[in-house]
Parts: sequence; structure tokens; C-alpha cells
Amino acid sequence: MYEYICYTKQASWKFYADTDLEAARLGLFYAWRDGEDFIKIENASGRRYTIRVCIIDNNNSISTL
Repeated sequence: MYEYICYTKQASWKFYADTDLEAARLGLFYAWRDGEDFIKIENASGRRYTIRVCIIDNNNSISTL
């Protein structure tokens, strides 16, 4: 397992996950569960991940919200 840090507008905390994808899923879940505003997760080497929400129209054009 690898150590990650989840950052929200209200706080930050450490947690453990097996993969970067699982860490993103868990970070989002914990932020949602605790009613906090998710910003990003960061692994021990300093690599950062965040979420981008987009709309894909009928022409496959992508617009970021």
C-alpha cells in the first residue's frame, strides 16, 4: 500500500491505497462522506491528481465545466 494525502477546502488527511486510481476514488468518497470540498490528492513522491468535469456534446467536442 502507498501513502496519499487528500486536500479539501476544510482540511487535509493521510490515507493508504494500492493504486493511484483507488486513491482518487477513496479521496473523493471520503470528501463526499464528510461533506468537504475536494481539491486534490497527492502521493508520497509529490505527484498530484485532481478531477476535471466535462461535457461531451453530439460532435464529440469537450467543454470543461
